[in-house]
Amino acid sequence: MSICCYSFSFAQSSSDIRDYIHQYKSIALEQERLYGIPAPITLAQGILESGAGKSGLATNANNHFGIKAVGGWSRGVYFAWDDEVQKSRFRVYSSAAASYEDHSKVLKEGSRYQSLFNYSIYDYRSWAYGLQKAGYASASEYAKALIGYIDAYQLYTINGGVKLKPGKKTVISKTITAEELSLSGDFVIDESVATEEEEDVKKITNKYAVLINGVRCTILYPGETLSSIAMKYDIPRREILKLNETDTESDIDEGDVVYLQKKKRKYYGALDFYRAKEGETIYEISQQFGIKKDRLAKMNHMTPSTVLAEGELVRLK
Repeated sequence: MSICCYSFSFAQSSSDIRDYIHQYKSIALEQERLYGIPAPITLAQGILESGAGKSGLATNANNHFGIKAVGGWSRGVYFAWDDEVQKSRFRVYSSAAASYEDHSKVLKEGSRYQSLFNYSIYDYRSWAYGLQKAGYASASEYAKALIGYIDAYQLYTINGGVKLKPGKKTVISKTITAEELSLSGDFVIDESVATEEEEDVKKITNKYAVLINGVRCTILYPGETLSSIAMKYDIPRREILKLNETDTESDIDEGDVVYLQKKKRKYYGALDFYRAKEGETIYEISQQFGIKKDRLAKMNHMTPSTVLAEGELVRLK
């Protein structure tokens, strides 16, 4: 299978995310005004679903939310991989703004999302968990990822909201024309205090990998799955599993390296040996250094599943 070189250019970084927020926050606020969907939630979804605007679906089809060409869609179609055995049909938009508008309509008009509109536009935590419960995405940590992006990049300030404590509900008062934020101190957390979700997002989005041992790769960012990686880089999910020498997605966790090309039989970096951490396996080390797992195992007279002790030396060359 041939893969075009442009498919490897969509690595997500903190600067990409900040640029994305700056570019699209006014559109998200307009959608909040028109449809009652919190701007912080819309932006967090856009960051996650489009790889901060860098995915092939976003750059080639202006589709920032992974919306498929179903439900009587009669306009342009873009074909991309996700979790299907063949490429799926996704909607093509004339602009990013049109994508944001359609995303709002999907939520506003979809019966499974109606309960979300009982929440305040400032209650981004309830919206995040509501989206996950309604099945918007398949990632098991989707809600935590949305909240993490909102807290880490202070997206709650965009619509005049505040940083919310985990497990608390917002209390709102309503005027005739608008919804107003009315919170006691029990519901608010100081901006300097990092939430668990925020720490996870910051830790992982600070990782930035595009090449290891001469092999193209990326990071599995919070809220992503191998299916979203497949969509982002236009590579079949089954091929990504093969390139990462595994039959199961559970072998790859958030923050792990995901290879987009075949790993090498040899390691060409500076290290000759690696000192293992407690509980690491030969497979995990092969992922860290871009070496085929069987080759690394054979070199060390082990198996790919061998569990290593703290400080045990692993030969890389």
